[in-house]
Amino acid sequence: MFMKMYVRLVKCSIVASAILPPLVLLCTYYLYYVHSGVQDDFWGKLHERLFQVGPALAALLAFLLLLWYVARRLDAPLSHMALTQATHLDSFRTPWLELAIAVTAGLSLFLELAMIRWQVSIFPLLAFYKNFGLFACFIGLGLGYALAGRRGVPLVVTIPLLAWQILLQLVLKYGLGEGRLNSAMAPPVTEQLHMGLNPAYSPFQYVVIYYTLTLLLLLTALAFLPVGQLCGRLMNQSEKLRAYGLNLLGSVLGVAAIHAVSYFWTPPVVWFGVAILGLIIFLAYDRLPLMIGGVSGLFLLLALSWPVDTNVQHIYSPYQHIERQYTEDGLTNICASGHFLQRVHDFSKDFVAQSKDPDVKRRALFYELPYRLLGAPERVVAVGAGTGNDTAAALRMGAKAVDAVEIDPAIIAIGEAAHPERPYQHPGVRTIVNDARSFFRTTTGEYDMVVYGLLDSHSVLSHAANVRLDSFVYTEEGFREARRCLNEKGALALSFFVLSPELGQKVFVMLKNAFDGRPPVCLRAMYTDFYLYLQSEQGNIEIPPELLAQAQFVDISQEMRSREITTDISTDDWPFFYMPHRVYPFSYLGMIAAVLGVTVLLMLSFGQRRPQPMHAPFFLLGAGFMLVETKGITELGLQFGNTWQVIGIVISGILGMGFLANLVVQWGHIQRPGLPLLFLLLSLVGGTLVSWYGGFPAGFWGRWGTVAVLTCPVFFSGMVFSTALRRGGDIAGLMSANLLGAMCGGMLEYNAMKFGYLFLYLLAMIIYALAGATLFLPKLRGRQT
Repeated sequence: MFMKMYVRLVKCSIVASAILPPLVLLCTYYLYYVHSGVQDDFWGKLHERLFQVGPALAALLAFLLLLWYVARRLDAPLSHMALTQATHLDSFRTPWLELAIAVTAGLSLFLELAMIRWQVSIFPLLAFYKNFGLFACFIGLGLGYALAGRRGVPLVVTIPLLAWQILLQLVLKYGLGEGRLNSAMAPPVTEQLHMGLNPAYSPFQYVVIYYTLTLLLLLTALAFLPVGQLCGRLMNQSEKLRAYGLNLLGSVLGVAAIHAVSYFWTPPVVWFGVAILGLIIFLAYDRLPLMIGGVSGLFLLLALSWPVDTNVQHIYSPYQHIERQYTEDGLTNICASGHFLQRVHDFSKDFVAQSKDPDVKRRALFYELPYRLLGAPERVVAVGAGTGNDTAAALRMGAKAVDAVEIDPAIIAIGEAAHPERPYQHPGVRTIVNDARSFFRTTTGEYDMVVYGLLDSHSVLSHAANVRLDSFVYTEEGFREARRCLNEKGALALSFFVLSPELGQKVFVMLKNAFDGRPPVCLRAMYTDFYLYLQSEQGNIEIPPELLAQAQFVDISQEMRSREITTDISTDDWPFFYMPHRVYPFSYLGMIAAVLGVTVLLMLSFGQRRPQPMHAPFFLLGAGFMLVETKGITELGLQFGNTWQVIGIVISGILGMGFLANLVVQWGHIQRPGLPLLFLLLSLVGGTLVSWYGGFPAGFWGRWGTVAVLTCPVFFSGMVFSTALRRGGDIAGLMSANLLGAMCGGMLEYNAMKFGYLFLYLLAMIIYALAGATLFLPKLRGRQT
């Protein structure tokens, strides 16, 4: 019964997703020709486009028919292979069983992170819906653990299902024509001003967006469900505490592996190649599943390595998918996940003097304006240095030493190779791969000028997520730390593309507060919404009118001082810079409804039993752990930097603390969770008080004090989990409850957008207290005994 329902759901999801490309194409043409009121031959243009994209749609249809044919012919063999797979897993014996538990845990986490990263690189919409990919994987893994005891384990379906989803995404991204996916799948809310529905959108566009989200959830969950079954079935055969410890150890190795392949800028074909190899190892019990896994895996890798555009160089840096292409003048454009990020400019004095294009002189003056207004500095730091445009401007204006801070090493490498002025080869330039906030906290240098480039290209990407890497740079504390880097005559220049008056006012107020109430000078470009904010330690900035007229800027400082616009200031506790006001994220309800709907659908479809009383504490422990982990990653990222390597170390360290807690429980023969629960709540109270009073200062002791405060709750939470595990039921069911609880915790994390990150600790304390209460309920204690 389980296998029949699983195969039926797979077939239905594949057929439902096959109509998505034509639906997206129809939506984009409807938006342009009908919804926007353009008078043109709508059906004629649509027919022309359908003819142009015919090969891509034909390839998708052919693969669909192949999958359908194979599924129909293999209905009975699939059930047989699933039963054989379960029997094969039950035959594992120590030490191969323990090795298999660790390998499957690492494989599941590696595949989860690879899938999340791939989806975000194709669908920027998923960056807005934070944790979407995590929810999809958790649904599949959680239900897989819950179904570990079922007779069949259809692991043979996972690779073909992944191949189908990746082919579908490639067709949506590259097979429908330039910009089709981006126009149809833009975020459906106006987050900058309010967390509500965008009134400019048509109902058709909302249908397409949420239809796509639901399908991606279902396809991902169905692909990961057999992986969860694989992990749970193996863990059920081992002693519970030891199995949980091996699971944690494997998870640490999985995180280390995905960060290793990202560190070397490997493309997705390498990520999924490693994951496919791991899955095929568990399909090697017979020739038929091995052949199915190998052929579908080869198809998946061929699809990923196919050159979708020979004029674009695709680079997967540790942070993002970079698309590099050359312009007609021989320079370089850089896009990130399909959105324009930055362009390499040649503003050398000879080139500008010879150019007859007035825009060249205007753009060059834009980069040089801060130096012309504030004077020629000797020592400059440029944060968000990118490919080197800001660094080149500093050198042209007489700077002797420039520290260029850029978080993405791939963008620095492009600048070193492609920038015509060669700023990064200058002997006075030092390139620093770090995030700006971490640099400000740790540098001991004093500068004549701090220059903010367009960090994370907020002029086009600020709608794509609620918190990004640059969010902690644009906080009041971040500006104070930047000010600390200035010498007594130093000045700060910040360029910004202002998307709304509220956002422009927010920057103005934060700079004013950071400089003891002195308002900054604010200049606005006449030709666009670029603002330039200037601030200095001495507060004596003079603005020559003739220079402003030449640069096509106007001084709006007095207007900014007299504005009555009110905004909520971004702080380290509430770093949602692109939200002018604290509002509850009601716009996420549509995505949450899709997540819950898919979860309930799968649970009902597979006849999952009602949760047992013993599952309640593990569900709550998962939710609490997710909140504590989020707060920990946020705080530790502030202390050590939000670089990819640091994030990987932090996640591995959190999992490692859980592993250490498991060992302590085993070696110390700790039987009851009461004392660890007490220490857990006390550590949360201590962490809340430290955060309430501003946290530890920068420096060696401040860093490690933060580590101690933030890892103690993780350690004690792991002890509570391990001691409760001794008294619970089957470990696969408990792990399932824990994963689904973690998914719930990820949803509760959205409360930070209204109440701040400190609130997550308070919420975690309530959840952990409820978990403790369920552990000590008389009825539950009687059942466990």
